[in-house]
Amino acid sequence: MARLFAPFILIAAAIGLFVMFTNPTYQQIKDLQMRNNSYDDALNKAKELHTVRDQLLAKRNSFSTTDLNKLQSILPENVDNIRFIININSIAAHHNLVLSNVDIGDISQSKDAPADAGAANPIGSMDIGFAVGTANYDDFIAFVQDLEHSLRLIDIEKISFSVPASGVITYAMTVRTYWLH
Repeated sequence: MARLFAPFILIAAAIGLFVMFTNPTYQQIKDLQMRNNSYDDALNKAKELHTVRDQLLAKRNSFSTTDLNKLQSILPENVDNIRFIININSIAAHHNLVLSNVDIGDISQSKDAPADAGAANPIGSMDIGFAVGTANYDDFIAFVQDLEHSLRLIDIEKISFSVPASGVITYAMTVRTYWLH
């Protein structure tokens, strides 16, 4: 009779061993293999990104420092409104003009730059208002042309003028400049 029950006992033990030990261990191994595959994918992506970064750095290093400085002047990486006002003042001084009533507006996200619906806009803008006093028309036009030819991106938003009884023309301007966030 023991011979009759021995195979059933061994089959039950094998099923119990499979349910209690082999199957959970097999599931853990499958989970570890999946994690290992995801780590391998991440490692491959990191290697690809490293290669792309090296290629971009090689391209960037091929630019001359003067070209990089010009690019930095066109669209700087920070607001730096003081340096911007100093640059405008030096252009005005070149034409024997004096800036007055400088008014720095709000720093904001650029409404003119394209933006993805899900991504933050990388370009910011700032409005700066100022007055240029005691200028004749030709000096003022030369000043505006020099602003136009400066490396920094500038949009002239508003120009107004007034001629008081003294006959000295005062020009008021509002310009918008941009930078990268």
